[in-house]
Amino acid sequence: MSYALSLQAHVPHEGQLKVTRLQPTFGAEVEGLDLREPLTPELRDEVRALIVQHKVIFLRDQHITREQQLAFATQFGPPVIHPLQKLKETQRKEDLPQGMHTIVPPTAEYGHIPKRRTWHSDGSWTYPVAFASFLRGVEVPEVGGDTIWVDAGAIYRGLPDRLKARLEGLYVTHEYKELALSGISHPIVAHPAVINHSETGEDLLYVDFIMHPWIVGWDRADSEALLSEIYEEVLRPEYHLRLKWKKGTLAIWDNRSTLHTAIHDYGDYPRRVERVVVGSNDVPSRDPSKRFVLPA
Repeated sequence: MSYALSLQAHVPHEGQLKVTRLQPTFGAEVEGLDLREPLTPELRDEVRALIVQHKVIFLRDQHITREQQLAFATQFGPPVIHPLQKLKETQRKEDLPQGMHTIVPPTAEYGHIPKRRTWHSDGSWTYPVAFASFLRGVEVPEVGGDTIWVDAGAIYRGLPDRLKARLEGLYVTHEYKELALSGISHPIVAHPAVINHSETGEDLLYVDFIMHPWIVGWDRADSEALLSEIYEEVLRPEYHLRLKWKKGTLAIWDNRSTLHTAIHDYGDYPRRVERVVVGSNDVPSRDPSKRFVLPA
């Protein structure tokens, strides 16, 4: 199967949805949905198929409440309850619906912009992993504050054969160190460095660069050397999709097939986006014949 797959146009259900592709291999803008209303089962399945096929979709002009965002997202899976939600709500004096998480500027969160690799996948530190994220623009600057996604399938396909060979059979840790620093116990999870998507069959790089990756069984220096070489492929702009936020924009993406990062170029503007992450019963695997799916 060729992964110019997204080059094929998608045929919307009963003509209700208009789908506009944004990049050659991934990304689409979808029109024709009103998220104030519940989806029919058929339309829900259509939207889910679009998320999986295009990896990232954007819905514009969705001026909905938190409760409506949560109700929409949880039609696609159970909400992932973030371990730090209650702690951060207390610190920020917020009261959010369970399963919703506010993302604020890093200067408000940490007092500075962290100097580290920030390309990541939501929920890679869980077991099984998260399916999709639903991120809504609430307070966004007129310019700046964009979010960028990268196609994990394109990253893998772009690697030279020698790197693909080195990655075979390797597992990489996904360690959420911030939890330990907050006094919350959580196991360190390891997933294959390359996974086979359980629904599309596409081979994908699956390394979360914000979760302190380390190749299992390797010396730290050797692990860092290989991951640094892989990271150069992540930075290639031809694999990227960039969103300029507007209030009411909802971005939805498949966390198994993308990485993303936010651009902190808007000074002290109080940028605010609100997110719901929904889970899956999918345990990442390299070998499709040995895939293990937890019971629903």
